[in-house]
Amino acid sequence: MKKIIYTLLCIVLASITGCQKGPYPYISKEDVKKIDSAVHPAIKNVAFIYKNNIFYAADLNKPVAQITTDGSALKLVKMSHDYSKFAYLNASNRIVIIDNKGNAITTLSQYAQVKSFDWSPDDKTLYILNGNAMAYYGVNMNLPAFNYPGIKNGSTTEVLSASVSIQGDLAYVVHGYNFIDGDKYELIIQPANGGQLIEYDDVEDDVYRMDYVNFSSNKQDLIVGYRELDDQSGRLETVKIFTDLKAHPDFTYGGSTTSTPIYNSSLNYLVEGFIDDNTSTIAPAALYLGTNPVYTSENVAKSIILTNYSFSGSNVYTDWK
Repeated sequence: MKKIIYTLLCIVLASITGCQKGPYPYISKEDVKKIDSAVHPAIKNVAFIYKNNIFYAADLNKPVAQITTDGSALKLVKMSHDYSKFAYLNASNRIVIIDNKGNAITTLSQYAQVKSFDWSPDDKTLYILNGNAMAYYGVNMNLPAFNYPGIKNGSTTEVLSASVSIQGDLAYVVHGYNFIDGDKYELIIQPANGGQLIEYDDVEDDVYRMDYVNFSSNKQDLIVGYRELDDQSGRLETVKIFTDLKAHPDFTYGGSTTSTPIYNSSLNYLVEGFIDDNTSTIAPAALYLGTNPVYTSENVAKSIILTNYSFSGSNVYTDWK
């Protein structure tokens, strides 16, 4: 009798262990999907320029759609928050606006000194840093005027880059110069709620120049980029990440970054270009900035690199919303 009971018990145990499949054997498929989506979040709605054309990825792990075919996209790409419109600079340094099928909407030939641009949170306006002034294609956003509290009176001043958060906060990078003090670069943030103006003085003037600012579309994550003083490629050498309108960066990310990186603290991913030193090619990528796994088989978030869109060059332009 004991032998029969022992045999039955072995059969039951074997049937249980035989049903174990995958890393989560005792939970439902729905729970597995929830765990997997938390560990491997989908990086959605990324645009980039490849071989002078606009491409759009609704999900970086799925096929990419080519939006344009005429090869007119030279640099900078910004898509609306509803993904229905794309804006980019052509070879004449003029902004071209198209729909998500690649059909031309307009070319903004009236703006000849474009430095940066993006869509307002409601997508009704393309705001444009043209020279040292903000211009609007669409409804006037009534953003506050630029001011330079950390730049001495009598200095020549220029605004290098500007960005507006999803809440309406305005951030911009200012370069000032005077004969006595030389160059100074400063980040200014003017909160939308009328709060205290935030200043961040650059401390790397001797090596890099602050040249780029961009809010993410998720909250108030802000990325500030630095270039080498004599660089002409447009590529950033290092970036600093600010969250929640803090007056100082949370951390610095170095390495071979590109011109228009975007960071999302909710996912801890940075969308930019990835440079492969072995092949000397660059590709659009979503880089995970968390701790790298000890074992490559660990079920953790990993970077996504679009190797099918790699090319020999020094720069790639991206957007992420």
